[in-house]
Amino acid sequence: MDPPGSWLLQQAQLRPDHPAVVWGGGGTSYSELAARVDALAARLRGTGVAAGDRVAVLMRNDLLYVEIIHALIELEAVLVPFNVRLASPEIKTLVDDAEPRLLIYGDGLAPLGQDVSKSSRAVRVVSADELRALPRKPARPLPRLRLDRDQTMVFTSGTTERPKGARLTFANQLASAKASAERLGVDPRDRWLACLPLYHVGGLAIVLRSAIYGTTVVLAERFDERAIAGSLERDGVTIVSLVPTMLTRLLDVLPHGRVPETLRCVLLGGGPIPDGLLERCRDADIPVAPTYGLTEAASQVATQPPGVATRKGATAGPPLPGTTLRIVDRNGADQKPGVPGEILVRGPQVMAGYWNRPEET
Repeated sequence: MDPPGSWLLQQAQLRPDHPAVVWGGGGTSYSELAARVDALAARLRGTGVAAGDRVAVLMRNDLLYVEIIHALIELEAVLVPFNVRLASPEIKTLVDDAEPRLLIYGDGLAPLGQDVSKSSRAVRVVSADELRALPRKPARPLPRLRLDRDQTMVFTSGTTERPKGARLTFANQLASAKASAERLGVDPRDRWLACLPLYHVGGLAIVLRSAIYGTTVVLAERFDERAIAGSLERDGVTIVSLVPTMLTRLLDVLPHGRVPETLRCVLLGGGPIPDGLLERCRDADIPVAPTYGLTEAASQVATQPPGVATRKGATAGPPLPGTTLRIVDRNGADQKPGVPGEILVRGPQVMAGYWNRPEET
């Protein structure tokens, strides 16, 4: 049976005073975040956003971004996050494909947002400041959270062809969170540092998993190695998600070459781990968990338990619970261990399909 309300609302009832987000030197409790999200949902409802509508977001990491993610869940609308590093023609292509009802752009991104407004008349475009000032439309009773509905549509990077919108349902996100928690563990006191962009599936996963389990997001605007080193110490971070280049830069500035004892896991993915990096982690007693994942599977699909990699090497390890991986040749036959091939993934976190791409799906 689908759970009542939303993950955020459930935590606001269960852990109202527990910090939901640490941001900008302060903290926001679950009850406070739920109130802010409810007000934002009323403003979005006033723009005409309704169940099933797609809402594009072009923003850097910000507390408002977290609020938008949860507000769209309340409205049963679909989040479509855009990479802020894209140029205007690339964003226009994504807008034409996704056909969102609304696009919200953040501070410092006015030129991109205004270009969309000029070129795509069917899409309403509002800035973050305009969003905060919109009139509210009265709320209706919050529906049950239907796990079969799309929660987000994340566009692939388009390295080999045109970007495709991967439709991730609530069931996909919940399955991903459960499998990740089984492999990495979860503690009610966890604080997961999000310095990956929230428009990336890895950054978005942190926000959703924290709401599912009632833990805390420590949100960074961007990755700055010195700021992240300070946050690890100051904010009691227990988990952080990094790519290898980030971890290398962080190791270079760590005070005394060590991380705080509170840090129990560095989830490391997004590319090959260079020679010598794991040795540096072992010397600094950093519990690294190499991982392999992809947008179409809501982030992780194979992950080493924390700390194992410094003894066994830099492989991404076994598939997460409930996930099946195969390495096959061009004919679909299983490859022998150590032989490259195509990766096939099966599991409950695998997407519902590509948006408007039945053949690719």
